[in-house]
Amino acid sequence: MKPDIDLENPRIKHILEEYNAQMCRALSVPQKVESAVLPILHTLKRATKPEQIGSGVIVSLENEYFIFSASHVFDVIGKFNLLVGPSGYERIAALSGERFSTPKGNSGTHRDDPFDASVFHIQGGLTDSLKNVAISINDFDIESKNESNNIYMAAGFRSRKSNTAGNEAKGKRECFPTIEYSDDEYSLLGIDRTNHIALAYEDQVLANGQWQTSPTPTGISGGAVIKISGLNMTPPFTSAPNARQQLSAITIEQRRERDGKPGVLIATRIGLHMALIKHFMPQLPIY
Repeated sequence: MKPDIDLENPRIKHILEEYNAQMCRALSVPQKVESAVLPILHTLKRATKPEQIGSGVIVSLENEYFIFSASHVFDVIGKFNLLVGPSGYERIAALSGERFSTPKGNSGTHRDDPFDASVFHIQGGLTDSLKNVAISINDFDIESKNESNNIYMAAGFRSRKSNTAGNEAKGKRECFPTIEYSDDEYSLLGIDRTNHIALAYEDQVLANGQWQTSPTPTGISGGAVIKISGLNMTPPFTSAPNARQQLSAITIEQRRERDGKPGVLIATRIGLHMALIKHFMPQLPIY
């Protein structure tokens, strides 16, 4: 539903200008975490034609490498190697390893697993280009506070913007800047704020002074929810030279507006991914 807002009202115009300026500042922050987001591929239709099915975030912890993603993305892959392709034209990397996941739901899949969290421990096939973009625990937002004035970005690869040619992958990483919902919206949506983060993602978005239907983010499941530390939406809006990206959560679901409830992007906080590593690799001194 298109919001009933008078875009010609001078006060509304000023508020929107300030809002857009702050979002532009957020988008100009160095893209360290964003650069660690990778497309995940699988041979859905043809054995020789990988297709992009989701996203993941590459992480380095104590000289071990992992891909954080959503479990339902791995439901499709099964026991095959994990295929990832860095953005631009680069060779697809076939990664071998082991996967740690939250329990499946009653369906026998992760489609009804409320946490939908998976960590892929890379044990073979790692390339230098992947190592170079991996983030560390210093880039994490594990102690995320429940503050609804923070600026977030959902980063990932939409399937319709990705393609493969032979053993090369072409992908376009995209970012959707937004804010976290308040406690009232969490309650209305029935989302547990302890383990999840709920981000505003309305059906209609304002672009270049016009209301447009927001894109369906198919393929960004498993991608990063990034907090812009040092910037928020509390007036007066100012620039922050030390602002940086922090990984807060992994995207698992999008819901359109329905039954009086707002549109939302839902992500699982990375504390659960870290707990999976701690459980299955207790010898790793991550924290």
